[in-house]
Amino acid sequence: MAINTKRVEDIARNFLQQHHEVYNIKVGGFKNGIWSAEAKVSSSAGDLVRKVKVSDTTGQIISVE
Repeated sequence: MAINTKRVEDIARNFLQQHHEVYNIKVGGFKNGIWSAEAKVSSSAGDLVRKVKVSDTTGQIISVE
């Protein structure tokens, strides 16, 4: 199911919006079948950057930091 940068951005935004206000997402790259993205978010804990990793084959989120 190989995905593109726009799809990675959408996956990350949809996931992060469940708990945060999402301001900006930047897809950083692709390595070994895993997409990396960073998002600037805001929540009751304050502003921070969340790092999201997405599988190229399944489109599922592998990790969030």
